[in-house]
Amino acid sequence: MTAAAPPRPPGAPARFAADERWGRRAARLLRPFADVRSGPTPAERVRISEALMSGDPPADAVLGAIERGGTSMARVREALGAAVAGEPPPPGEPAEVVDFVRSVAEIPEWVDPDLADHGARVCLRAGLTGQDVLGDLALLGGYRPAATTEVLTSTGRLTGEGTSTRVAETMAWWHAVAAPGGWRPGSAGWEMTVHVRLMHARVNRAMLAGGWDVRAKGLPINQADMAATNGLFSATFLLGTSVLGIPHPPADGRAVMYLWRWMGHVMGVDGDFLHDHPRRALRDMYHFLRTSPPPDANSAVLAQALLESYGLTDFPRLATARRRFDVARHRSIATYLNGPAGMRELGQRPALPWYPALLIPVNLVTHSAAAVSPTVRSALERRGYRRIRRQIARYSRGAVEPLA
Repeated sequence: MTAAAPPRPPGAPARFAADERWGRRAARLLRPFADVRSGPTPAERVRISEALMSGDPPADAVLGAIERGGTSMARVREALGAAVAGEPPPPGEPAEVVDFVRSVAEIPEWVDPDLADHGARVCLRAGLTGQDVLGDLALLGGYRPAATTEVLTSTGRLTGEGTSTRVAETMAWWHAVAAPGGWRPGSAGWEMTVHVRLMHARVNRAMLAGGWDVRAKGLPINQADMAATNGLFSATFLLGTSVLGIPHPPADGRAVMYLWRWMGHVMGVDGDFLHDHPRRALRDMYHFLRTSPPPDANSAVLAQALLESYGLTDFPRLATARRRFDVARHRSIATYLNGPAGMRELGQRPALPWYPALLIPVNLVTHSAAAVSPTVRSALERRGYRRIRRQIARYSRGAVEPLA
């Protein structure tokens, strides 16, 4: 017999644990890697349900000050620049802006710069394998639960021919964060993170004003989904690259988590969801998936658009053949990482894992050598930096320039 579903927390939106059986099935692949023995406890269910109803009050307060005429986006940028330079904010800036700027520009005592730099190097070292994981597991797999699919399709930027441009923008942001010094206040990675945070707050306000059903869906952009997204860039990145043959010693894994703990802080994610250890973060990811709604029609639309976008990459030679190969390669990786059932849920035909079978031995040899040779590590970091830059331009067909 199937155990009875735990009671719904008071005030939880209808999307919370909308299909408990699907949630258990979808999260099954994560369970061996996460620090879990069962589903979320009653206290953890309450925590997630409350996060679905919580947004980003500091960023929302900045937009409120702009709408009241107390400041402008240009003055907010000026205040951010002043804070990075160690100068006071421009005279007359509202308290909401001053508090927000201080929270993103002042590095807390818990941040270890050396550890954050280490984490960034690990990200670059993963090279194009890391980008495959971000695209074919973090993004494509993230479409399986219908948690964010309506928000993503509503902008129109992740469907149709514009998909590659939008995805390349995220790739360029990630690359800028991982570039040397890219996480530090004043860098291109940090500036884009703050910009994205304010844009998310703007989208939230616009969708709420447009009649978004909060009781059914929670806030359009909420703390649970923000934390899950940060987890995709950190813990899921580590897991995906590991199963594709890149071993991560504990020190490397902790460094990556540390980098994204800071970036999550800048992005406005609640500190309770930001962790130093991959297994603890994967526990949250497991619980998010257990309580997420099953795929909807938007899931299939987004998945199809992403996979089709790989067939538009701008290769300089043998473009037609290389595009076909690239689509087949991504389908193979996506099936390996998400499972055949996950692909079918997205309306896609599963593919044989032929490409991971070729890639894993190469990664194992290369990255095992890097584990004992600083020279090899440095070479992989430089190669990853160059290849990701090139991939941004090719994939977007020149529409997106690298930020770093």
